[in-house]
Amino acid sequence: MIDTTLYRWLRPLLGRRRRGRRTPETFRPRGTSSRVSRLATRYDAEVDLALRRLWPKARVYHDREFTRDRADFLLVVRGRGVMIETKVKSDPGLFRGSTLPPLLDRLQRDGRRLVVLLNQGDPTPARELVAAKLGDKARVIVWSGPADDPILLEAVESLLHQSSRHA
Repeated sequence: MIDTTLYRWLRPLLGRRRRGRRTPETFRPRGTSSRVSRLATRYDAEVDLALRRLWPKARVYHDREFTRDRADFLLVVRGRGVMIETKVKSDPGLFRGSTLPPLLDRLQRDGRRLVVLLNQGDPTPARELVAAKLGDKARVIVWSGPADDPILLEAVESLLHQSSRHA
C-alpha cells in the first residue's frame, strides 16, 4: 500500500498522469483555457465598445456563454437586428471558418443577418463558406480596432438596409 503523503511528495517528480480526457473547450468558461481565450475576451470587449460607439442609440446584447450555434452579439438598430460573431486568431494566416457551420445552420433556418468579425488574417475561405450558406445576408470582415470602424459600419448598415426583416 502506498502512503498518500509519500505519493504527494513524489508526484511532482514523476509527473502528473492525465486521467481520462481533458475537458472539451465547449465546457470551459470563456477566458480560462488558453491565451487565445484571453485574447477573445479582450477582443469581445473592444467590439462591444465599437458597437456602442458607432450606434449609440442601439441595443447591444452580449452573449457571454461560449457556444458554437449562437452569435456573440445581437445589435438592434432602428428595430432591425444583426448578429455579430467574433473570431480571434493568434496567427495572421488563413481563416477557414471551420467553427462557423453550427451558427450558419441556425441562422439559415432563422433567416437572421450575420457579420463575422475577425481580428487578423485572410478571411477569403470563410467568406466563401458564409456566402454559400447565407448569401447576401452575411459579411466577413477583418476588424482589429477603431481604425477599421468604417468597414464595420458599412458592413452592418448594408445588412440593415436590406428590404425585409427575415426574408
